Amino acid sequence: MPISGTEPSPAGTERKTRPERFVLGDIDLPVQPVGVGDDGMMELPTTAYALGWYEFGARPADRAGTTVLAGHVDTKAEGLGPLVALRGADEGAEIAVVTADGRSRRYRVTDVEVIRKARVPLEQIFARNGQETLVVITCGGPYRRSTGYRDNVIVTATPV
Repeated sequence: MPISGTEPSPAGTERKTRPERFVLGDIDLPVQPVGVGDDGMMELPTTAYALGWYEFGARPADRAGTTVLAGHVDTKAEGLGPLVALRGADEGAEIAVVTADGRSRRYRVTDVEVIRKARVPLEQIFARNGQETLVVITCGGPYRRSTGYRDNVIVTATPV
């Protein structure tokens, strides 16, 4: 997903917290700060067993904007990872994001969508203003060796 604007979020600069752990049901993963690759896309951890946090966006508990976490549904070396379960997340399920200071920020799932990658509303997802939101993204839908996964699975959650 192409990204524009890599200045830190104004809301995020006020907080000394950053996400370190993500928990949703049986999914319990470390979170690593990531930026933007040379291709203009959000970087991701190399493993299916970690999530990347877009460090130029909002942090958990910022009063505005979207905290974006994303990771691989699988890798060639590891096969399917824990994020395969994201698609089955129930509306109303609770997510915990543990921050570097040891605090846990709780969110409730409001929406689970499978969207073609070409149609993902990037401006909405990477919003730096508006309601405090958590968005978690992985790949999904049909897979082709030549092009990869067609879709993104996008889970949206709001603070509890």
